[in-house]
Amino acid sequence: MSKMKNDSGTFLKNIFYAFAAQITSLMMSILMSLIVPKLLGTTDFAYWQLYLFYISYVGFFHFGLNDGVYLKLGGKEYEDLDFSVLHSQMICLLFSQIVIAFICGIGSVSFIEGRRQFVWIAVGLYLVMFNLAGYFGFVFQAVNNTKTYSLSTIIDKLGFLLLLGGLLIGGVKSFQPFIILHLSSKAVSTFYILIKGRRILTARCCDRVVCARELCSNIRIGIKLTIANIASLLILGSGRMVIDYVWGIETFGKLSFSLSLTNFFLLFVSQVSMVLFPALRKVNNTEQKKVYYLTRNVLGLFLPIILLGYYPVKLLLGLWLPQYNDSLIYLGLLLPLCTFDSKMQLLCNTYFKVLREEKKLLEINILAMLLSIILALMGGFIIKDITFIAISMVVAIAFRSMIAELYLARVMGSDVRKNLFLESLLVIAFMILTWCCDAWIALISYAVLYILFICLNKQELFSVCDFIKKRLKKQK
Repeated sequence: MSKMKNDSGTFLKNIFYAFAAQITSLMMSILMSLIVPKLLGTTDFAYWQLYLFYISYVGFFHFGLNDGVYLKLGGKEYEDLDFSVLHSQMICLLFSQIVIAFICGIGSVSFIEGRRQFVWIAVGLYLVMFNLAGYFGFVFQAVNNTKTYSLSTIIDKLGFLLLLGGLLIGGVKSFQPFIILHLSSKAVSTFYILIKGRRILTARCCDRVVCARELCSNIRIGIKLTIANIASLLILGSGRMVIDYVWGIETFGKLSFSLSLTNFFLLFVSQVSMVLFPALRKVNNTEQKKVYYLTRNVLGLFLPIILLGYYPVKLLLGLWLPQYNDSLIYLGLLLPLCTFDSKMQLLCNTYFKVLREEKKLLEINILAMLLSIILALMGGFIIKDITFIAISMVVAIAFRSMIAELYLARVMGSDVRKNLFLESLLVIAFMILTWCCDAWIALISYAVLYILFICLNKQELFSVCDFIKKRLKKQK
């Protein structure tokens, strides 16, 4: 009983720190999405978005090591870890990242001209810090020490926010200083997490044979998850690449602005997922199923509420950033990404990791990525329509979410076909209303449809309410 209370307390504490980190990230996202485009011109803001786009892929270059460590150590205690093995793997990782960054720098100087050259050099520097800090961060997450990882995130984001304030006050109009300060804050947060992981940092190297065996084992375990994550990024990234190539950097920046607005809510979801994984690894199959049913019902019922926020957001942002009115039109088409991607991140990704179904996750993500690439190429080179590409992004994300949910539901002994059908109809209705109707008509119509949706899912609503009542009684 005492252990359960301690585990519950640790989980809540980790959730607290995770949300604190994410609130800081949210503040930075709001500032970057709403203030920075106001300050920078559309071209400089587009280069800033290009930098953020490129660094989202640097996680591939640990080649599965970080993910393998995370999966293998998930649920263990920090004191029980073999620090000499972790230290040796860290040295190998650091060396490989420096080599890749050097190649990136030489390649950018040799083959790329103009402002993109600066972007690529910065990406190389970020790659070293991100993957090294990620190695330590994944170890801390795996052993349920989310506090340390979350504090490093807070230092990174809050540091950048403070530095960013100076740029905003100074009225800086170039994107380069923003990137330099972003790298500086990452360097400080990396130093912090290295200090917290000093037992790994200062341990002796293990035997070379042992290190090689563990390195290969972790890469073999983690590479599926790493490729799955990169494939997941390419579901949206392929469309953005096509837009950059066909329509240029400014159009790329405007669509990226819409996508950055959809990420606000997804930031919170990713943090809850981070805490949920090690907690679920410690409980039995029955408890895992209970959490699955509850989480599935909560997400299915309440995620569509996010779409109601589109109408006031469009009105306010249209007044604040009139130069991005085109982006706000696409936001109505892209916002449903939140409903599908949130379930994928919090529910499917977490449970696939817990159940060690990385191969199935990889297959689903690659299938969705291929669909997205085909549709993006059609939209860019045959149909030549950005709206088609925006819709294709949602289609690919929805396809991935549905396939993953159907597979997971079968494993959990559940049937979600009715739920998926109704949720999809609601999203399609939102997209049609947003595109075809006046804002107020669309808002009222969607609100009525959502109420009808809740009535059709009243059984799931009652189960969530019953769970909340039982939890409240236990606390009393």
